[in-house]
Amino acid sequence: MKIFYVAISILVFLASCLNDEPFKQEFAGYAPVILNDDWETSTPELEKIERNKLDEAYTMLYNDERFLMARSLLVVRNGKLVAEAYPHNASDRDTYANIQSCTKSFTSMMVGVAMQDNKDISLDEKLYSIYPELFDADVRKRDITLKDALTMRAGLEFSNDTHTLQLYQTTTNSAAFVLSFPYNNEPGKVMSYNDGAPQLVSKIIEQKTGKSLAEYAREKLFDPLNITDWKWESAKDGTTFGAFSLYLKPRDFARVGQLLLQNGRWENNQIISPDYIVEATSPYTSQWDKPYGLYFWIDEFNQGFYAHGHGGQMLLVVPSKRLVLLYTAWPYTSGKYFDDASEMFGLIVDSCE
Repeated sequence: MKIFYVAISILVFLASCLNDEPFKQEFAGYAPVILNDDWETSTPELEKIERNKLDEAYTMLYNDERFLMARSLLVVRNGKLVAEAYPHNASDRDTYANIQSCTKSFTSMMVGVAMQDNKDISLDEKLYSIYPELFDADVRKRDITLKDALTMRAGLEFSNDTHTLQLYQTTTNSAAFVLSFPYNNEPGKVMSYNDGAPQLVSKIIEQKTGKSLAEYAREKLFDPLNITDWKWESAKDGTTFGAFSLYLKPRDFARVGQLLLQNGRWENNQIISPDYIVEATSPYTSQWDKPYGLYFWIDEFNQGFYAHGHGGQMLLVVPSKRLVLLYTAWPYTSGKYFDDASEMFGLIVDSCE
């Protein structure tokens, strides 16, 4: 958010040049680079991936008429990094970037971490019982549960178009700011995708653990996965943003996808409650004709689930294929330059035996 206006100006300038000259680097293959970062690399043949379809997906990625703001495409199968490419600059591999609303899925994961960590946390607990001092006089809001917040059914009149920037800038308690919005629907009834509800969840993690969401994630998620170069911004009151502003490198982002594929287990450490992962990736409601769980979108066609963020970026986990796919993009673009990674992902999923 801090670089929003600068980034918009840069991208408008770049967009004006898109039709004049190639915008991406020349395609030079997708064989992963061997680094000292815990990733074991492999080949499509060894992991039973049809190379022709993989070629087609990466050719699509490098097409100057598509995926103009693409930063990376990674393929992980059987726990091994099989393919990666960075269309604009190879340095994007080693640079963390804002994953935008994919952050919401991390906020959800930290609820599962807290459950595994034996914190006193329940999906059916009412927010009012956790921080009653943050509620206003409207007693109807006192029925909002953690599950309501995680399914975007808190029933508050929070609109991203006008209120997300206000949340980012507010100097008051950020959770109280969200709770101050008018009661719109009975909690648990109507889904309304927004950036306010995750701030309520972030505050719950803070209250239950005695640490900010970012601090707790460092200790219980990022450090165990050896993810050391990241950033997670907070509101002015110190509460970590639950909806946006987590910055990760692509390989680290994919590593979290692999953790989800492994039912929350990493090496000999059960990091996320496996029961919570099942719960979080089960459809509770839907919006835009897409089923939704607990801050995860459900891919019924591929029998998987995914995190999705502004710019079209997407982390897809397909358990039946032992597959993790990651597409990242510049987050601050107009909708004109968005593209749908699911088309590329479909080719890759089909390529797996």
